[in-house]
Amino acid sequence: MADSISSGVPSVFADFDILKPYNPWWTDAATAFERVPDFRRDVFDVLYADVKSLPQMVSVTGPRRVGKSTLLLQCIKQLIADSSDGPAQALRIVYFSMQDPGLELPGFNQDKFFNDLVAAAVEASKQGVTYLFLDEIQRFPRWELYLKKYYDLRTPVRIIVSGSASTPIFKKSRESLLGRIKDFHVLPFSFREWWRCPATGHLSPTGKPADSIGTTLGKVGRFVQFSEPQSLVTLLSKTREFDKYLNEVETFLFEGGFPEVWALPTLLQKQDYLYQNQVERVIFEDLLIAAEFRKPEMLRRFYLGLLKDPGRETNLSQLSQVIDLARTTIETYFPLLEATDLVWRLHKHTSTKASPKAGNFKTYLVDLAVRNAVMKLSQEQMVADPTLMGAYAENVVATHLRRWPGLVELGYWRRNNEELDFIVDLGHSMIGIEVKYRNQLQDKDVLKAAGLAQRLNCAACIVVSKTSIAEEDLARLVAKSPIPLAVVPLAAFLMLF
Repeated sequence: MADSISSGVPSVFADFDILKPYNPWWTDAATAFERVPDFRRDVFDVLYADVKSLPQMVSVTGPRRVGKSTLLLQCIKQLIADSSDGPAQALRIVYFSMQDPGLELPGFNQDKFFNDLVAAAVEASKQGVTYLFLDEIQRFPRWELYLKKYYDLRTPVRIIVSGSASTPIFKKSRESLLGRIKDFHVLPFSFREWWRCPATGHLSPTGKPADSIGTTLGKVGRFVQFSEPQSLVTLLSKTREFDKYLNEVETFLFEGGFPEVWALPTLLQKQDYLYQNQVERVIFEDLLIAAEFRKPEMLRRFYLGLLKDPGRETNLSQLSQVIDLARTTIETYFPLLEATDLVWRLHKHTSTKASPKAGNFKTYLVDLAVRNAVMKLSQEQMVADPTLMGAYAENVVATHLRRWPGLVELGYWRRNNEELDFIVDLGHSMIGIEVKYRNQLQDKDVLKAAGLAQRLNCAACIVVSKTSIAEEDLARLVAKSPIPLAVVPLAAFLMLF
């Protein structure tokens, strides 16, 4: 196995002409990754460790164009770099996209191809650890049955797959892979990742805070589930320097977390790219293929109706009347949209962990840039609307809170005229969070949120504001608050995640 045929294809894969273009490291590992970004997302370290050593298979799922293929290629690059014999290891790594058009040619037997490919990988494994990376796996019919079979047969090949549609859609529940596969669900870039990524091309007033509270927040964020509420509040109370990064937050709210969009030269191109990839192709391709959904036009209409008021509490009966769709139809559509990472629902906080939850809920968008594209908003128009910016601030806090490590449950509380935007249940304690993205923060609003958080048995309250408040004002509010309290700029809070 240490040798390869003259074409640069390992001997055991010599009969697979379709593989060679996907595996340039077979010929020259030094130049094979020139177009793979050096920047690594926060999930990379854990993903790579599991690819190397986890007994289970590994999957990477998430929205279209979020960087799943890049993560796989970065893992391959690191596997070769870490091997004591990189060139030999490179010959035992196979990458292939299951959406290759060659698989659809007349007479091509996809089942035989898949079985033969795994058999060749097993042969290669006699020389050392062999990895099989299969991108866009949902394109292969009955893929979950094949993975189940090879896992249960204890096939000596590490299998890593990725898919554009999230796991709830394309596994189709025909066979459960529970216990056989670990999924990494990758969402659009967080604010912290966007900030750190060179591809954004932005510069903050003093440069990116590589050696400041920003780095501290990032480090704490990785272990925030172990932080006691009081210590977290203390840290967040020292973030006044983030006032200067208000423009960065607003730019992130507009640009969103899909990296390929950032480099497009015009606003019109960005809008068209997002709409085509994150709406049209998701609904008219992913759902048709993966979920066998047969009414995509109605689903698109439903989704576009949800874009109007992100974060607003939803009553299904009222929504049914507004968008003129039957309630039963809406109940069918919501899980489909959630599974494709277009929207997600936040339920009311309850004192019990009973599920499923009934009643009203809030609907948030997974990435606000898609809404901007559909609504044809410019950044100037977005920023000029204070009501919209308040809704956007709440939405982005919600999407980042979903990333809180160790999160047991996330909910909101509302009764009569009282509401707390979020209750973060960490198991050992709860934290109440209120978003007030306003030019002037009122004392009564802060203390009302803190008092409500106390009544709901939260150990601390965090008010996420547009900018920080004066130290003397914060000290006064902290003294009056019935529980530990922090008032923190949105930019600083998002850096935790």
